[in-house]
Amino acid sequence: MVMMILILSGFSVSAQTSNQQEIPEETEETRDTLPDFKPELFIRLGVDVSSFFRQIVEPEVQQFEFSADSEVIFNWFAVAEGGFMQVNADREDFSYKASGYFGRLGFDYNLLGRNRPGQNDLVVVGLRYGFSILSHETPHYLISNPYWGDYSGSLDKSNFYQHWIEFSGGLKTEVFTNLFLGWNLKTRVRLTETKEPDLKPYYIGGYGRGTRTAPVMVHFSVMYRLGL
Repeated sequence: MVMMILILSGFSVSAQTSNQQEIPEETEETRDTLPDFKPELFIRLGVDVSSFFRQIVEPEVQQFEFSADSEVIFNWFAVAEGGFMQVNADREDFSYKASGYFGRLGFDYNLLGRNRPGQNDLVVVGLRYGFSILSHETPHYLISNPYWGDYSGSLDKSNFYQHWIEFSGGLKTEVFTNLFLGWNLKTRVRLTETKEPDLKPYYIGGYGRGTRTAPVMVHFSVMYRLGL
């Protein structure tokens, strides 16, 4: 009987030793390698630099756009974007002036996730609600007709608004500590706008050309992340 107890005890000790070898003890070093599934406390501020390059193609349009985003749930980022624009077009047969502001609110989701500390690069898809409010006027226009003769006139200042939904995708990469470069491809779908305006806007801030129903545009940004 004593011999049987000793044999069983030996098996028990051997099994416990084997289990301890299979499950390594968690140390401070191994804990550091585990992914952090908590949102990071920061705000990332950015400026859209593509607006400056767009002025080379459309010098009559000046637009300045800024952004801010912050992680609210792991891999989910609340995003706010906004800015203002001015249009000053002078032609032989017409002149057009406009000014206004715009905003977008929505979210981005990071497809890359974070599986190691310091992984700050993002590949994102997002959804936004956008709005734009502007006032515009045509101080003079000239319609030439060889049969009926020329006709000139002007259109007084009036207000215009538009709302849209925006889908986006792109990336943000950390080039230096807390300094990011990024690009976004965005397409926009109109929701509502001013009904039967006297004057169709040439350019809608934050949206694009007034004649487009679903414009697709590329935005390039420089961003800096501030810890909270």
